[in-house]
Amino acid sequence: MFAKGPLQIRHAVVTMLDAFVATADEAAMRNGGQVTADDIAKIADAMKQSGEMDNFYRAVFGQIVNTIVEAQNQNRRVNAFGRLVVHPLSDFFQSQQLDRGMLHNFFFFVHSLVGETEQEWNDACADIVEELRAKLGESFTWDDFYRDPRAETIFWQVLVKIAQAFKRFETRRDWLFKIMQHKQTSISLAPNKYVNLGDGHDVAQFTKADFLTVFDNLFAPVRNLSFEQAVRFEQATGLEPKAAFAKFFDDLAAYRAEG
Repeated sequence: MFAKGPLQIRHAVVTMLDAFVATADEAAMRNGGQVTADDIAKIADAMKQSGEMDNFYRAVFGQIVNTIVEAQNQNRRVNAFGRLVVHPLSDFFQSQQLDRGMLHNFFFFVHSLVGETEQEWNDACADIVEELRAKLGESFTWDDFYRDPRAETIFWQVLVKIAQAFKRFETRRDWLFKIMQHKQTSISLAPNKYVNLGDGHDVAQFTKADFLTVFDNLFAPVRNLSFEQAVRFEQATGLEPKAAFAKFFDDLAAYRAEG
């Protein structure tokens, strides 16, 4: 979906170049097979002022706008699960207490833990959002989604996966620090061809305070579940809330107490 826009631009440029070459060929045929620099300049000026080119520009613009709208609609579905996972941290990212540049790394961390189940949960979240939008209309807010019992169940399962991954707390903690401080420094355009995005030295540091901010707030919603929520939690995970998180919370407290 997101690659469609650049391909449309490429097609537009190729079409313009083909038109330029065809016009130059016609000029050459009229001038005994020769085209001068002055002829080329005149052809370019004529194309710049052509009303037909204006129509072409509008058509290309319309195609690109449609592509953007399609991508945005698809992104709304893709983002539902991501929004759910980070919603307890939203205020910290918006205020820049946590660097928004680390969001991609955090999603990589989550994906590495939940694996293929992420697609299943993402589809389920997207369906929940679409249902709520249809039901609530313009009054829909993302908080409606976060409070939905089905979304809560998915969120709890993600937290259980994270807590279980920290069974060896120090090893997993150190691995997370490396992930959160990583910055992509180039992108591949073709085999053996890359575009440099910088040296990576400007990536924000993920500190102990950041670590505690993330996990204190990420797990805050499950520290005081209602009786009804606790029942649904156990049905969804096969674990009582206290049993699911006791070791992780103990390890987190011990890390906080370290000098």
